[in-house]
Amino acid sequence: MQETPDTTVESLFCGQLELSEPTCMMHHMRPIKCVAFEGTLTGRRFYGCPVQQSEGVNCGVTEWVDKPWHPILQNCLSRLWDMYHEQNCGRVVDKQKYEKHLAKLKTENDKLCIEYTKLVQDV
Repeated sequence: MQETPDTTVESLFCGQLELSEPTCMMHHMRPIKCVAFEGTLTGRRFYGCPVQQSEGVNCGVTEWVDKPWHPILQNCLSRLWDMYHEQNCGRVVDKQKYEKHLAKLKTENDKLCIEYTKLVQDV
């Protein structure tokens, strides 16, 4: 048993497990069908504890349905996730720069409005 990875819904593999086996160790409940969406585990199906983290202690992965991916595929998935995170960090930095620039423009606009108001009052 291991910690539950990030998951995504996969319409062909979702819902409650129909059989009585396997069960999660702590809650003795039927696990739910999940699909991993994290790193080298992406796309692997597993049975996981039905208890959500917010509701209590999650037992984690009860049983993997798919065998581990071939090392070459794992390497490709790892590189793709690295590229994704790199691009995502770039977007965050770009957004921060944009917001800083926007704040500067707003400050300049406010100053111009004050000067314009003063000019109108003088005339």
